[in-house]
Amino acid sequence: MNKDLQKEEEFYAKPFRFSYSSLNRLLFSPSLFYKDYILKDREVRTDKHLVEGKLVHCLVFEPENLNQKFNVVPGKAPSDSVRKVLKDMSMHTDAETLVDCDDFIILDSLKSLNLYQSLKKDEARIAKIRTLDNEPYWKFLSNDAVDVINQDTLEDCTAKAEVIKSNDEVMSLFKNEQTDFDLDPITTYAEKYLSSELEGYPFGIHGYIDYYTVDSESKTVTICDLKTSGKTIVDFRDSVDFYNYWLQAAIYSKLVYDSLGDDADEYTFIFNFIVIDKYNQVYVFGVSQETMAQWASGLSGTLKTADYHYKERNFSLPYDFLVNKIKL
Repeated sequence: MNKDLQKEEEFYAKPFRFSYSSLNRLLFSPSLFYKDYILKDREVRTDKHLVEGKLVHCLVFEPENLNQKFNVVPGKAPSDSVRKVLKDMSMHTDAETLVDCDDFIILDSLKSLNLYQSLKKDEARIAKIRTLDNEPYWKFLSNDAVDVINQDTLEDCTAKAEVIKSNDEVMSLFKNEQTDFDLDPITTYAEKYLSSELEGYPFGIHGYIDYYTVDSESKTVTICDLKTSGKTIVDFRDSVDFYNYWLQAAIYSKLVYDSLGDDADEYTFIFNFIVIDKYNQVYVFGVSQETMAQWASGLSGTLKTADYHYKERNFSLPYDFLVNKIKL
């Protein structure tokens, strides 16, 4: 049995739950899903905007966990491309400093990620990585559980978090857990992990919900998902379709619905996207009940697509190309 087939057998031997990210990846490119989730050959993602998005979430929903999830390094942070190289290097060496890291490790990672290949000499490529600025970042890479940021990034994201928390409409959605628990029958959840089995499917779904409240008196569930956008709030409607954020909303609603058990049908579900854009403009995009019903139907169709790929073990092409034979 070749290595890929062995990993495939290992994947199918264990229960699997789709997250929004993995299901979205399957829709976008089944072959990439196969590479990332079945072969476990996932690309290292240290992109600045992804780390900043996670940091803003932490500062808004769980600031007490900042030091557990992030390390703040002194000086200037490496560029996105250099961070990817350093992360790739860290997977192939236990060197505590860049000076101790073997030359071939640096060169292999640079070649793999196609960085500094226009430089003619290996020594020049290595010198781009073995710098004083990169050394503090390298020091913290040994801990995979944390992201590495610099002081400037922390300050920028703290400013964004403060803008969000100073918005009256947003804060009316974010109930104070202890106070509301004392005064009314509202239970709040922040960064809550939920998972569900799916009847009739060989897999489940799971995810972390940014924030939601359950009001047992008014029988209302309010779910909030925070988005940090590199565009403007005017562009967010397009982003919902482009990034399949509708799918995320449908999955999160399904997860919360299932968590309520037999009482779920008694509740009205309200979903909100809270968006802060590149100009620190904040807007709450409510989702109508009609739209949520459409998105729920879309999730049902998406799960049928996933079921086909999963059962057939065919990840060569998107579903429509395999089944419907697209013609121009």
